[in-house]
Amino acid sequence: MKTILPLLILIFTVFGLAGCKQDNVSPIRNVRFDPKLLNPLKIADPCINYSYSAGAELRNLGTINTSQIIVAFNNELTQTQRDQVISKYGFITGVLSQRASQSGMMFTLNLTDGLNCAQTEQAIRELKKDNAVTYAGPSFLVDGNQAVGLSNEVMVKTDASGIAALKGFAANYNAELIGPVGADSYLLRVTKNSKGNALELTNLLKGQKGISHASPDFILAL
Repeated sequence: MKTILPLLILIFTVFGLAGCKQDNVSPIRNVRFDPKLLNPLKIADPCINYSYSAGAELRNLGTINTSQIIVAFNNELTQTQRDQVISKYGFITGVLSQRASQSGMMFTLNLTDGLNCAQTEQAIRELKKDNAVTYAGPSFLVDGNQAVGLSNEVMVKTDASGIAALKGFAANYNAELIGPVGADSYLLRVTKNSKGNALELTNLLKGQKGISHASPDFILAL
């Protein structure tokens, strides 16, 4: 009996420690996406359906692409500093591509596998909080799953009376007016501090007096 009792105590102790260890470890599905930011159990927002007005046509982009997002960084950052910013976020796996636009360099970032649309929307919101990021926007899958990213630019064409109205829209929207970049053509650049994204600004400009055309700029991603 003296021999059996210590053996039983040892067995129960081992099982007890094993049980405590299991209780403290989250399931892999809950931690692999950076749980403090993108825990799927805490994000229940419905998926947003994006569209914009292209003349008389309404173009539907569908829900957000969960594999990529578009970002612009503070122009004063070096490549090393940009890499350090990116490395802070567990849901980003790297830079897919970069493109110089009229208003600066745009980066297409690749996201970790398995995110849903609500988590991807939350990832964009988290990046907008970063002082090193000036813009963060969605990507979409169109035309047979071709990935295109929404840039921070809207191309606008005005008539002779439209420039004054366009300046007013830019100031009210907290967007930067660039140009002219062509005959009666201008760019509006939005940032994370603007009232909305390039799609929403395009829809706002539709049918406004003096504005003959407005369209968002898209980035062809890998």
